[in-house]
Amino acid sequence: MIRAIAIDDEPNALRVIENHAAQVPFLQLVETFTDPFKALKFLEENSAHLIFLDINMPDISGLELSSILNEKNVLVIFTTAFSEYALESYDLDAVDYLLKPFEFTRFHSALLKVRKRLNSSNHATNFFFVNTGSEQRKMRYEDIQYIEGSGNYVTYHLSSEKVLVRSTIKQVRAYLPSAEFIQVQRSYIVALSHIDVIRDNHIHIGQARISIGPKYKEQVKSVVNDFS
Repeated sequence: MIRAIAIDDEPNALRVIENHAAQVPFLQLVETFTDPFKALKFLEENSAHLIFLDINMPDISGLELSSILNEKNVLVIFTTAFSEYALESYDLDAVDYLLKPFEFTRFHSALLKVRKRLNSSNHATNFFFVNTGSEQRKMRYEDIQYIEGSGNYVTYHLSSEKVLVRSTIKQVRAYLPSAEFIQVQRSYIVALSHIDVIRDNHIHIGQARISIGPKYKEQVKSVVNDFS
């Protein structure tokens, strides 16, 4: 399931995206925003694979906003009524460029590109390296059960050991595959594949019992529904 948000200062344009999105079974449009800064705030605490992003907005252009979003590891589809921005949008590595008014078939075609890119990136590698202070440690995504943050340090909880690294939850979240990991409170990210049960607003992974923060309940619920 592709989790997406849409940003456009025109409510009517957002309604078009909502109507198209409702027809795509592998797309979940979780939020829409007329204020781009509220969207950025949302992304501080919630994950998304994709953003539909208008280019012409009064306070900040979509092209300017895209450079900020690059740090959040999300894909972008630009939406605009002006064709002259097309070349610049591709320079920013946008997945696609939808010229308003766009029909469902064109919308769906852009989403197929997104799905293809996500699938290829998810299978590009199954590991990364972390600096433990004394060595560069190879970490396999499949071995990580959950990640616990405390100030400027995080602990990777693996099946057989714990690995302490100088980093923050926000930094870690940026390079974890969002299709495989989900943040469940300010200080915890869990691997979906390692969840044993969700009960009484807590996630159980082995002997660990991790509470779900109020701001993350809807996100956890949507992911669980995707897998049910």
